[in-house]
Amino acid sequence: MSSKRLETAKKYISMFATLDTTLLSSVLADSAAHTFAPASLGMSREPLDKSTFVHHISSLREIMTGFPVYAKQYIESESSNSVVVWATSKTQFREDVKDEGEGVDWDYEGEYVFMFWMDESGEKIVRTVEFLDSLKTEGLRGVMKRARANREKRLGKEGKA
Repeated sequence: MSSKRLETAKKYISMFATLDTTLLSSVLADSAAHTFAPASLGMSREPLDKSTFVHHISSLREIMTGFPVYAKQYIESESSNSVVVWATSKTQFREDVKDEGEGVDWDYEGEYVFMFWMDESGEKIVRTVEFLDSLKTEGLRGVMKRARANREKRLGKEGKA
C-alpha cells in the first residue's frame, strides 16, 4: 500500500494530463511554494505561491489540451517527508493554435525532476522544486510563444466576423 505522500505526488503528476487545476489546488497547501530550476532559465527568481502557480497551469490550457508527465521513478523519503520524481513529458497543443510553419516541433518531449515536500499529513504539498530540461525548455518557449500568437490571431479574426 502506498503512503499518503506518494499518493499525493502521483495525483500532482497526473494533473498534467489535462491541466486539471481543481486537482492541483486540492493537493497544494495554502502556503505552497513552487520553484522552477535551474535559475539559469530565468523563469522566476522567487518561488511562485499557490494561486500564481495554479494560474500558470490554467493559462497553459489556452494553448494545450494537456501536458502529460510520465513518471520514470518515484523516490520517497519518510525522514524528510518528501518525494522525488524523475519524469518525462509530451506536449499536446490545441489544434487551433498550430500552424504549418517551418521549424516548429509541436511534439515537445522533455525530462524533469520534481522534488516535493509534504505537510505532516502527507496529503498537501508545501514546497516543490521543478528541474526542467534546460535545452528543450528554451525550444518550448518559442513554440509556446508562437501558439499564443496564433491563438490571438484566431481570436482577432473571430471577433471581426
